[in-house]
Amino acid sequence: MKTKQEQGLLVKEVSEMTGLSRQVIRKWEDRYGIICPRRHENGYRLYTFEDVATLMKICGLKDKGHSLKEALLILRSQQTLEAVPKQPLSEYVIELLEKGSNYDESGLLLLLKQAHHRYGLENFLSNTIQPLMLEIGELWERGEWDESQETITSLVIRDFLVQIRRNFDLAEGAPIILGSCLPNETHEIPLHIILLQAMMHGWQTIAAGPSPKLSSIEYLVQRLKPDKLLLSATTTLPFEQDPQLFEKLEGIAERNESTEFFIGGQGVFNHEIFLTPKRIRIAYSMEEVLN
Repeated sequence: MKTKQEQGLLVKEVSEMTGLSRQVIRKWEDRYGIICPRRHENGYRLYTFEDVATLMKICGLKDKGHSLKEALLILRSQQTLEAVPKQPLSEYVIELLEKGSNYDESGLLLLLKQAHHRYGLENFLSNTIQPLMLEIGELWERGEWDESQETITSLVIRDFLVQIRRNFDLAEGAPIILGSCLPNETHEIPLHIILLQAMMHGWQTIAAGPSPKLSSIEYLVQRLKPDKLLLSATTTLPFEQDPQLFEKLEGIAERNESTEFFIGGQGVFNHEIFLTPKRIRIAYSMEEVLN
């Protein structure tokens, strides 16, 4: 069963979501190239949730008094700033990708240990793990890696990061951060990276794992009473599967006032235009959570 994201949205649905008429959407598309929908075999235009988010950003800028031309310039300047030049891959990342492509679990583990010992945890996360995961994602998107290569490599990386967390010594009575993926979010490595960064700042961390139920998240908050809860989404799938998800999370936050609620990740940022935070805070960096 394909998700709505994979199927694509019809112009009627985009019109309902954005409040723009079909004529305006097609005018912006054809005249200004704001969005570039693909064509279904029957000729219908198929839009993505990213297209909707782009249109909503333009509408938001126009509501603030900007002309369409000014809104386009602002949006494109923002996109330019976000396009950070890709840094050359380190020797460890290159070798790890080679081991992953050959399903070499023991080779992956050995290289991870060597990189960790050489760089120390902070640099290991920034110059090995993060670029490695980005490269794996791009290989998967381009079809150069199959599902088994991506799965095996990711599992070895996740298990290694979990092992580091379990062996991390902290002072007794350290404050607690509970980390959890959102329901229907299975990419948990970014969450483990964030939790390790928090541990380096003296926080005790607990991970709820991938794709938990909302009831499980609330139970853990009530049982553990963490100082902070950090919710993570790498994709927009959680919001697509449950359009009321954020409102339900706000309800959990209101019922558990002693815990600070944060939410972050690329999936959240891509879907942010549709969110109305009240008690939950959108975090763009670890510093915002820790401070």
